[in-house]
Amino acid sequence: MKVSFRADEDKVRVLGRTTVLDGIRYIDYSCSGIEFEFIGTSVSVKLCTDKSKWEETLKAWVAVFVDDESMPSKRIPLDNDEDIYKLYESKESRKVKIRLMKMSEAAFAKVGIKEIVIEGETEAVPTKSKERRIEFIGDSITCGYGIEGVWNTDVFNTTQENPWKAYAAKSARYFNAEFNLVSWSGIGVISSWTEEDTPNTKEWLMPILYKYTDGALDKSLEKTEYQVWDNHKFEPHLIVINLGTNDASYTKQVKERAEEFQEGYYEFLKQVRGCNPNSQIICALGVMGQELCPAVENAVERFRKAANDDRIHTLCFDVQLESDGIGADWHPSLKTQDKMFKKLIGKIKEVMQW
Repeated sequence: MKVSFRADEDKVRVLGRTTVLDGIRYIDYSCSGIEFEFIGTSVSVKLCTDKSKWEETLKAWVAVFVDDESMPSKRIPLDNDEDIYKLYESKESRKVKIRLMKMSEAAFAKVGIKEIVIEGETEAVPTKSKERRIEFIGDSITCGYGIEGVWNTDVFNTTQENPWKAYAAKSARYFNAEFNLVSWSGIGVISSWTEEDTPNTKEWLMPILYKYTDGALDKSLEKTEYQVWDNHKFEPHLIVINLGTNDASYTKQVKERAEEFQEGYYEFLKQVRGCNPNSQIICALGVMGQELCPAVENAVERFRKAANDDRIHTLCFDVQLESDGIGADWHPSLKTQDKMFKKLIGKIKEVMQW
């Protein structure tokens, strides 16, 4: 039988922060998506995107995982504003698990799931959730920006983004944990990336973006009110914050600016803790420069004392080495991301006793 359905939670398990508008489930953040099981022979999906608003190099990409594949069987570029894509096909009917996941990030072209069509013996059912939950709050490093590109050789494009191979998603898989990525290239706490001597506040800052389910989508659709994220939908046992790299483009080792960042980081910690009262928090930084690591440590220590909160920790990543390769736009290579993964899981074991 052929069955058509929407990506609603009675049919699919929702991965990451997603939003539903006019029956379309938008999966915009890196590694967000859906997962479901059924018995049958094929799966197709109708996807929409806003490719026509973007340069060719910034189009959306999705990945398809069949059963428990460690790496996707397909990576699909969305070349049309709306199209139908075959995710899976087999001559023999069997029980199959399908995961559809966003590979490119929320800062670029958007993706919406309009319709799923399966041919099989049963209807789709959501897969089971995992017990452990981790949220990662970060920038391009967390998105896997440029991880499959080469510095001074490649010009960045979304083909090179691979959040699945980056430190965050890899750490979550290591601990068999559900995970959300709230990550955006160029984003900071008090300043997004800038080459000026003034903070870049024209673009998203994380304290603002973090409030919303998908603020960028709401903005692109010219919504007058943005949907506030319901923290009860995903209550993480652990939150990993990796922010400060883009702020450093503004602070430039100027003492007063570093203090400004430290104050902004402290306020953001209050915001994150207010949304997640029971989570352990690891504040990490350093792979693209350690200039603001002391400011992060100072903000965390101040927060510990002020809130009498011993569930917040720091981690300074080692600075990337050219001998390990450098990704597009001076971003961490796959080898560097693996080093980050190893250092982070060591800290998570210490903090979480997992």
